[in-house]
Amino acid sequence: VRLDEMSRFFRTELELHHRKHQIQAPGGIYFSSVVLSVWDNIHGPKILHIWTADRVLDEDKKLVTIANFTLNDEAGRDQEGIETKFYSLPKHSVIVTAFVFSLETSRGDRMRSDRMKGEKDIFSFFLVLPYSEISEYLARYTFCQEKVEKLLDDHFMLYMKKMSSERALLIDKVDKVITDHFSNQLQKLVILMASIRDHSVPYPIDIKQTFFGNMSDIAKQSFDFLKKAITSHLQTGGYTVVLGQDSESVNRMILTLGLFLTSKEQKTSRLLYPPVAVETQEGINVDNFCHYEPGLYLQGYISMDTNNSSLLPFTKSELEDNCMPSTIINMDKLEVWVFNINLANYIRERSERIRKFEEEKKVTRRRLLSYKDSDMSQYDESAKLLDSSLVHVFLQEVQLLPVNTPGVIESYTTQFIRLLNLKAFALVKYVEAELKTAAEQQASAMGDHSLQLAASSLPRMNTTLLMQNLSINTEGDLRVIVTKAERIRPMTCLDVLDPQEPAAKVLAEFDTF
Repeated sequence: VRLDEMSRFFRTELELHHRKHQIQAPGGIYFSSVVLSVWDNIHGPKILHIWTADRVLDEDKKLVTIANFTLNDEAGRDQEGIETKFYSLPKHSVIVTAFVFSLETSRGDRMRSDRMKGEKDIFSFFLVLPYSEISEYLARYTFCQEKVEKLLDDHFMLYMKKMSSERALLIDKVDKVITDHFSNQLQKLVILMASIRDHSVPYPIDIKQTFFGNMSDIAKQSFDFLKKAITSHLQTGGYTVVLGQDSESVNRMILTLGLFLTSKEQKTSRLLYPPVAVETQEGINVDNFCHYEPGLYLQGYISMDTNNSSLLPFTKSELEDNCMPSTIINMDKLEVWVFNINLANYIRERSERIRKFEEEKKVTRRRLLSYKDSDMSQYDESAKLLDSSLVHVFLQEVQLLPVNTPGVIESYTTQFIRLLNLKAFALVKYVEAELKTAAEQQASAMGDHSLQLAASSLPRMNTTLLMQNLSINTEGDLRVIVTKAERIRPMTCLDVLDPQEPAAKVLAEFDTF
């Protein structure tokens, strides 16, 4: 239905049924508008709720047009889960990310007695940003997508499903869920995105703001400590939390580690910034100062000291939500900790937790972690970290470079990252070739058994031979390169680092065929 052909009745329906909410964030909200709409079989897309920073919104027509874009092709939708769509609309000077999903929410609806059992309502939840923000937003698109999908799944879809059997109007059910559960969490998401926008790691990074900007800083902070911090940062895929009482030293470490990230990863990192409390019309006080966010690469926090025990400003379950193990750096004690240093075990355990959660929909109890409580058994102390000779040589050579010559250290760091990426590509090709050869040999030995069956029972790769052939000197270097390779070929860590069945046991099983 074209906007200029809509009836006066539909415009009246729009004004009667959608609710407007005001949201705030320090420095201004990240999104121009956030909208929840639903497909109506008679009138088409119908806007239910609008969240905006402005008290008076004069762009309802534009939002109706956008709702048409997101829902027009969704009639009869039978797809499960949340589907994400991205629209670039330069004529309207906006970009839009839409999340489309269907829910069986209207059983017992007094106004819809003709609805068949199992029929679902189709919703679109979309974010509207100015077109000028497209380059900045695309760098954070994946991060924002994951957060919004989790928000919808945990705080809207779950509660709407619980209310599916209640006899009430759809608009009343949505209003109740929005008021009781959803708006508060959406406010936190808006503040999170605003904080990343305003306090992300700058690109390019000023080398004078890092520990490389003054070689005396490396001696002051301890060469070994900096080496362990960089090594662990690389071995955990760039996911690092920096704690300390001095915000300047925390941010200096973040900027130093940020040199080893891509520009996109830098935009999904956050410096330490002063605490900010926001009070909305609903009276919500949101203080995101000590709120850990899974998915951010670098993030800094003021360390919390209570009864001589250093508390971490996040929970164990939040750490487990991250896609990779996390490095924790304490600038006060010059300590480096790693949450579950074995990448293969971490990925396997996380996949198992996700599977169980999807099956059982259980919510685990969360509490603060302390360095001294039993949960720290999940951490590996800095002394247990595997040293990387590549990082050691890199730091030694950086100390010899001229600091006052612009671009020298930056270019050398870029070249170092390029070297790691080349080694990661070589490792991926090596692993693929070795696995293919081993699978073919075992399939031949097994006779009529398939190649797929042979590939599923391969013995653990000979890492000693792998390191020798690829000129990898230490196991710490291997972990750094495998982590890089994981980005190129997912599950590479399971082929290289996973403690699989020994070769003798696998070969013994072949004799039974």
